[in-house]
Amino acid sequence: MEAGLEKPKVCGTCGAGDAPLKCPCKAVFYCNTECQGASWREHRKVCTFDLKRKLERERDRVGGDDIAIAKACFKLGSLYQQQDRLSEAEEMYLEALRIDVVLQGEWCDAVATSSGNLAVVYDKQGRLDDALRMHKRALRVYRRLYGDGHLNVAKALMNVGICLWTKGQLEGAMAKYEEAHAM
Repeated sequence: MEAGLEKPKVCGTCGAGDAPLKCPCKAVFYCNTECQGASWREHRKVCTFDLKRKLERERDRVGGDDIAIAKACFKLGSLYQQQDRLSEAEEMYLEALRIDVVLQGEWCDAVATSSGNLAVVYDKQGRLDDALRMHKRALRVYRRLYGDGHLNVAKALMNVGICLWTKGQLEGAMAKYEEAHAM
């Protein structure tokens, strides 16, 4: 975790304290190999170490940009974000965004979603100008895809408003809130 907080060493399967084994993803501890094996099927879905290995194998297999790689990067970015591993999340979201723009163009839902998630990462890092830029990008894409009145457009407007409010731009924030509320 980037904040420097030590995660308690509690077994992710049975809850025993002082669990000595740590998954390479650093997200979970185990008291023994039996507990590790018992929870692997579930943990595997969110194990960043395993997903990163799968991503590298997929990159080797396809040899270039592919939608499957973009989706894997996005998923890995989401998991890193949940674990507060923000620089790694940023890297994965940027890669997903780059691939999606190359393969699908700027005006697709994946670009808007990755932009919005990247904005949240930037916000948590205190990079408010970058966060606002990405929230506005998500808003532009959602508006073009769905038109005004769509729930995703309203959510994007709220996110722009929150970012403006955080930056101290209260009038701009209020305008975005009101526009979202009118939908």
